[in-house]
Amino acid sequence: MANLFRHSYNWTMDLAGSRFSQLFIFLSFFLDACIFPFPTTIIFITVCLIRPSRSYFNALIATFGMLTGSLIGYALGHYLWLLPDGSFTRLALYLFKHVPGFTINHYHYIQNLYQNWGYNLLLFSVVLPIPYQLYSITAGVFDFNLLLFTFLTLIFQGSRFFIIAWLTVRLGEGVKQLFRKNLKIIVILCLIIVLIITFTLFLGFRFL
Repeated sequence: MANLFRHSYNWTMDLAGSRFSQLFIFLSFFLDACIFPFPTTIIFITVCLIRPSRSYFNALIATFGMLTGSLIGYALGHYLWLLPDGSFTRLALYLFKHVPGFTINHYHYIQNLYQNWGYNLLLFSVVLPIPYQLYSITAGVFDFNLLLFTFLTLIFQGSRFFIIAWLTVRLGEGVKQLFRKNLKIIVILCLIIVLIITFTLFLGFRFL
């Protein structure tokens, strides 16, 4: 995985220095929020380091891309999982039937977590290495308040981008060197966090 991160970083360096960097930022964050995971933090830091004078403008573009993508993800989760009368779609019923260990009881367990901890889940998304489309799609699936979801995405994700922009402007090249030297540590920490989350959900399923 470290090699994957390194290749993503080098590829981003090349594209971020082109004239299409703003479009690149928007599309990567848009797709990360609704369909396909992208190494968005690496992308954003790289672009900011190449052109520090545009860091805050890039943060605005990243926020807009993340927000619009998350709304698409919300719609996908809502309309592909539930029918207008609140019953499950054929896709949902198919997954309940064919995905081992995933039942309607598990669905309601996760729904309860989202209803009780939805605010905290969106807050933790700022620091957890989990693609944001998982948050946006599940918010739609579990019918999380759309206005609140939009507001929290705008505030939490926007704050993250502007803080990163500020740090890269202030620290400059030091951020790049810190990231390169500690890439393996960063990857290991990300894996540990993902394993903790997976293990916690697994225990929840076992006790249903």
